[in-house]
Amino acid sequence: MKLGIKLIMISLGVVCLFQTSQAQIQQGSFGYYNDALRYSQLQNPGTARFSALAGSGSVLGGDISSAIYNPAGLGVYNRSQFVFTPGFSSLQTEGNSFGTANKDEATKLSIANLGVVINFNKGDLIPGSFRGGSLAITYNRVNDFNRNVLSSGYNGSNSIIDNMLQQADGLFPEELSGIAQTGYDHYLINPDPNDETLYHSPVLGFPTQTETIRTKGYTDQVNIAYGTNFDDKIYFGAGMGITTSSYTNSRIYTESFNNEPLSSFTIDERLELNGTGVNFNIGAIVRPLDVLRVGLSYTSPTYYSFNEEGDNIYNSEWNNYDVSNFRDDMGNRLILEDTVLGSLQTATDIFVSSFNLKTPAKLNAGLAFFFNKNGFITADIEHLNYANANVSSSDFFTGSDNTTIENIYNSATNIKLGGEYRYEMFRLRAGYAHYGDPYKSNFDGVDLDRSRKMISGGVGINLGKYFFDLAIVNTKFDQSFRSYRMAVLEDSPLTVIKHNMTNAKLTFGLNF
Repeated sequence: MKLGIKLIMISLGVVCLFQTSQAQIQQGSFGYYNDALRYSQLQNPGTARFSALAGSGSVLGGDISSAIYNPAGLGVYNRSQFVFTPGFSSLQTEGNSFGTANKDEATKLSIANLGVVINFNKGDLIPGSFRGGSLAITYNRVNDFNRNVLSSGYNGSNSIIDNMLQQADGLFPEELSGIAQTGYDHYLINPDPNDETLYHSPVLGFPTQTETIRTKGYTDQVNIAYGTNFDDKIYFGAGMGITTSSYTNSRIYTESFNNEPLSSFTIDERLELNGTGVNFNIGAIVRPLDVLRVGLSYTSPTYYSFNEEGDNIYNSEWNNYDVSNFRDDMGNRLILEDTVLGSLQTATDIFVSSFNLKTPAKLNAGLAFFFNKNGFITADIEHLNYANANVSSSDFFTGSDNTTIENIYNSATNIKLGGEYRYEMFRLRAGYAHYGDPYKSNFDGVDLDRSRKMISGGVGINLGKYFFDLAIVNTKFDQSFRSYRMAVLEDSPLTVIKHNMTNAKLTFGLNF
């Protein structure tokens, strides 16, 4: 059953049917390499304070975000704390294809961060190097998948029907599958009566191609972590993260023709995934000087288990086309049955399956310099190898997808910088982050920088028992996709998507 839905997804070019050295997508891949990347990239989780620092500050401590970044920072706490952070996100996309730009936008309100820290520090009069520690239970929205993408333009080179013809070439009708089978069922491609492995189409013109993608969903993570304090100089911590994820993809691809027997052909694709996962993290922070902190943390792979289901609907709108008019150059009929084509629709069954996904581990190093009580500057460097992601399932063969993961992804280094200036009760923060390109060079036959660049800023007020923080983060990055793949990759229609994401967070904190 799994094979059925993934062969359907091939129709929109989710995987490559023609293996090329440029695409590096293994023939027989089902598209799980996309899932591997989706769940390996996080979107700056944590409080407004950490977000204003662009996610840097893993060695600062004293912030509930330490539970997810470096749990050793929980050892810095000297009191208990409750934190609540609502968030707002707006993602503007610009799909560029065939020289035409199409803009769209998606917005979302959510709870970005919520948690409590219970402090167990020893009193100042109690001797010993061990000074106690803190337990944190936190919730974070680590990914938001809400996105609307529109791509439209006139393709004067080919049509998805040409893709059907290429896939059907050399096969008998009963051997067809995937989008080629759909083309045969809808009379878009037809076998030659004298050679059933040779196919023709009554549609000879070029279309206007329109593709809309609507994705919704999230990944949430609950962390349980504990950090310890030794002589206010050395801090250790460890924790566990439990993730839940929901993802829905609705994709509609349409080709519209003028002065052709066919008015339009549409593919309506739906895919839903729900899963849970678990990961672990450990960390250490050292304060060799009062003005300096350095630290190291490790986050294990997240081990996910997903259930998914999906279906496709295909629709052809013919202009009351009499198939008896479809003839070769010699005047011989190419469709021997007598019928007039109008509206044709076929649909797949709902296919259900499950799979497991392991994301890459992450290693992070950080440091911070303090200027007495006037503020600090901090930096983090994080490394992970996206090619280490892995998919497994008892429902289908995952070898091709895992080979594709190794072929197209590489290791990446993420650099995050931030600073805070303090004046009495007021805090002023700013940050910058660069997330390395997870793809190998010239992936998909296009020279595109897919790294992410983040600029952030924020303000805070510390009233002692209460505090309030506000952060605004802007993230920009580019992606690309091909609606379907021709034998020559460069002939496949390409869409480049420019993303401009703005996130706002407001944190309310209570010390007790």
